[in-house]
Amino acid sequence: MTALEVALRTVLAVVFGVAFVSKARSRAAFTEFGAALGDIGWLRGRLRSAAALAVPVLEAAVVTLLALPSTAWWGFGAGAALLATFTAVTAIQAARGHRVRCRCFGAGADRIGPVQIARNGMLLALAIAGLAVEPVSHGGVGAARLVLAVGLALLAALILIRWDDLAQLVRTP
Repeated sequence: MTALEVALRTVLAVVFGVAFVSKARSRAAFTEFGAALGDIGWLRGRLRSAAALAVPVLEAAVVTLLALPSTAWWGFGAGAALLATFTAVTAIQAARGHRVRCRCFGAGADRIGPVQIARNGMLLALAIAGLAVEPVSHGGVGAARLVLAVGLALLAALILIRWDDLAQLVRTP
């Protein structure tokens, strides 16, 4: 395992972990997430209920798969598939002019737009990089490189989680 693989696994596991916790932390949070899915025109009734349950379960699965070295490749793959789905669905909805609320990390009520789609694209690129790096990532990581990789990954995860807030800071009024 290389420092790059550790960093990629850490960023994605933290982002998916926070997304999972933000939806599963309370009944109200889960209900709000499910209600936000109603903004997606074709996602109604039982299909919406199934999606509301499946998304946090899949997010937790990605975290679990990324946590174990023997299943990291599957975690990158599952994360990439989930991110590709999120990105495609939200981009199509935004292109059609539908105003879908972003409940990715719980509290946000912003509508999905280019900022959120760009964030998801970056996360997708990280997952794809993980798919490429993991099979050739052999050997150990020294303590200093491990600390640096995890530290930088945590910083990157924080930036990606708070992406909407950072984008708001640089928007011109």
